[in-house]
Amino acid sequence: MYNGIIVFNKRQGITSQKAITEIKYALKDQGIDIKKIGHAGTLDPLATGVLIVLINNATKLSDYLLNDIKSYKAKILLGESYDTEDITGTLLNKMVVNNVDKNKIDQVLSSLIGETEQVPPMYSAVKINGQKLYEIARKGETVERKSRTIKILNLERTSEIEEIEDKVYFDFVSKVSKGTYIRTLCTRIGECLGCYASMAELVRISSGNFLLDNSSTIDDIKEGKFKIINMVEAIDLEKINLDDNTFNDVKNGKMITLNSKEALVALVYNKQLVAIYERDNQEYKAKRVWN
Repeated sequence: MYNGIIVFNKRQGITSQKAITEIKYALKDQGIDIKKIGHAGTLDPLATGVLIVLINNATKLSDYLLNDIKSYKAKILLGESYDTEDITGTLLNKMVVNNVDKNKIDQVLSSLIGETEQVPPMYSAVKINGQKLYEIARKGETVERKSRTIKILNLERTSEIEEIEDKVYFDFVSKVSKGTYIRTLCTRIGECLGCYASMAELVRISSGNFLLDNSSTIDDIKEGKFKIINMVEAIDLEKINLDDNTFNDVKNGKMITLNSKEALVALVYNKQLVAIYERDNQEYKAKRVWN
């Protein structure tokens, strides 16, 4: 049975779940046994780019991949706001934006780099009391959301200011921490510029060490032109190879002693990821075990 991840290039106009369903059937057509399939890090239907697809046992890696730094290329529209914070939603406000100063834009982008607070948008998969925010939003309701700390490591304009049919656009790239919404960042950029703003396009160009340049499209998968990355290679933790005796202890979830100082380690046996262990004083205890 195949266990690993596929770096997938999601196309525009479909949900991440729809992409997963398409991949599942394409893999089955290739003769690959799929018991479980999922993804790490949702992409909105408007967005394209890197979607980490988890196959079989790798579905349990999700929590360890979601923390990865992500990089994006985006196009922002100045002068319009939407309920979804991107152009797929309902138009809320509109204004004319004239004489945009690119130096001011660059100053604003630079000022937003660093640690900050961000409130998740209503149209998001964040859950409150067991219900996804977008389900609440579709009923026309709004609920209070707690802000959370995010980190913007890089934010840089990559195009000239464009005026197309009385609309103003520019492109930017960003590198951000887990849980950062680029749609909400676009809204924030507009606020700093004194105008409405929304996200017009979005491409995820990397998630952790996984790059868009190394991704596969649905057509690639249908044609067998793809790679399933081994779980050992996929996870960015210190790897420790086990002997037979220690492997038997790990298989039974026992605490073990390891020559490591890391908080989390990946345990490997016969070139396969068998467990993730967590430091507990001078020993390590089971965090996740694959049987």
